[in-house]
Amino acid sequence: MIYTQATFAMFSADAQRVTANLEQSYEGWLDAVRQFQELPTSMHWVKRGDTEYLAIKTQSSDPGTTIGKRSAVTETQLIDFETRKSALKARITSLNAVVSERASLYRRMRLLPAIPDRQAEILRELDIAGNLETDLMVVGTNAFAAYELACGAHFPAGNEETEDFDLTWCRPKLLSGAQPQLARKTLFAILKSIDSSYEINRKKPYQAANSKGYQVELLAAPSRHPLPAEEAFNPMASLIEQEWLLRGTPIRNVVATIRNRACPLHVPDPRWMALHKLWLAEKPGRKASKKSKDARQGEVLLDAVRYFLKSSHPIDTDFVIDLPEELQPHFNRWAQERGFVPGKAGAESQEDAGGAFRHAAARIHGSG
Repeated sequence: MIYTQATFAMFSADAQRVTANLEQSYEGWLDAVRQFQELPTSMHWVKRGDTEYLAIKTQSSDPGTTIGKRSAVTETQLIDFETRKSALKARITSLNAVVSERASLYRRMRLLPAIPDRQAEILRELDIAGNLETDLMVVGTNAFAAYELACGAHFPAGNEETEDFDLTWCRPKLLSGAQPQLARKTLFAILKSIDSSYEINRKKPYQAANSKGYQVELLAAPSRHPLPAEEAFNPMASLIEQEWLLRGTPIRNVVATIRNRACPLHVPDPRWMALHKLWLAEKPGRKASKKSKDARQGEVLLDAVRYFLKSSHPIDTDFVIDLPEELQPHFNRWAQERGFVPGKAGAESQEDAGGAFRHAAARIHGSG
């Protein structure tokens, strides 16, 4: 189906302002939570014989480590710690209220997309831990809320709700001789901290499910294998299509949840996601019920990019020349149906319903 610009419902100026305010308050909350988590769990005095020592715990399970005898210096350390911890608690509580208020206003705005709270809780925890963007991207239907916000428009198709949650691994492998990367919580550890009933599916080790059957899947491009040894997920190593989602310019947006919270979405470049979806719609072995949805999502997203993301994600000659062989026919078909001709890099795209498309396609892809 061809989606014209008129079929997209543009967000109002008020809706875009509310969205920007929600993102600002969420990022402030995230910064405060990260600072709070960097603090020791506790500081307290312990007595050894006749002498008191200041002890510090980095985690609640730690036995505690003494860092000095009681003195003016250690007393100041304890006061500073307690003052900072109290201030950050108050700041988090205040920003939580602001986020909820702004999310509630967001939800009252017509057409703005929202994310179910089950996915949102996972995304917030990944963001706090520093895994989102560095290690993981959101793929599949959940990504479309971020694309709508980036375009400033409600899509007429493509954003159907889904009962599972797909992520892709985006952290590059270490080059030989490179310094080890900072250890972070694993995806599975984060899921277990949210719901202890999550377990890895032994028949599908790229998937975890909780006691209610909710599924989280981790995909990975061949170039990202093997994953760190500590990660319990074991995604398939043969998914060449995941390579495409690592290319281009990803998007990050903050979206409200159904229950008036907020969460981040870090998603692949929409041009590559759209063509990935069009390719999936014809992938042998793909379920027929998924193929029709893939086709709708690919078409609506590529049309949206064409209309609304010309500057940030141009469909120009540089982009088209860079397409792998597997995606060229899908792009050519989409463009020919619309009489769309990619413009020069850095310039507006041109559209011509006549023979210009055929000549341009022949130059770009070497086809007649």
